[in-house]
Amino acid sequence: MAFFFFFYLRRRKASEVYFLFQLSAVFTPKSKMWKAVLPFFAALFVGLSCMPGGIFKIEDADNNEGFQRALKFAVAQHNNRTNDTAIRQVTKVVSAGSQVVAGLKYIMTVNLARTNCEKGGSEENCAVHKEPEHAQPYQCHFDVWSQPWLNNTQLTKEECSTLESN
Repeated sequence: MAFFFFFYLRRRKASEVYFLFQLSAVFTPKSKMWKAVLPFFAALFVGLSCMPGGIFKIEDADNNEGFQRALKFAVAQHNNRTNDTAIRQVTKVVSAGSQVVAGLKYIMTVNLARTNCEKGGSEENCAVHKEPEHAQPYQCHFDVWSQPWLNNTQLTKEECSTLESN
């Protein structure tokens, strides 16, 4: 092992070798310096492990105003794109998350079902059909990109599939 270290040192400049020896002298077990540096690096590691730009789970989706706006937008866009004459409504939020991008990206999986309201009519007091054959429930995954400072909201992903009956 010492041979490889010596070979490594031979290929370095004198200033680099001197720096390595000084660094090794500072972090010896007898030195107290490691006690100050170790907590710093531990905190740095924990801070970096949060991964900026990562997807964060929204625990209380019902009370998250930004998520609710994005969900309402996604469902309205979905209703406009379907050929069905009935309006669909969310029956359950399966998962909810957000990601900081150039704005906020809301990632959601929801269960939808048909209501007794027709498109183009009033959307108030729309109840989901109680009978599964009329409700025709299914699950959708939506990604909504929101840039409030630009007054811009886009539905960037929409994937729907039927729910398996138990």
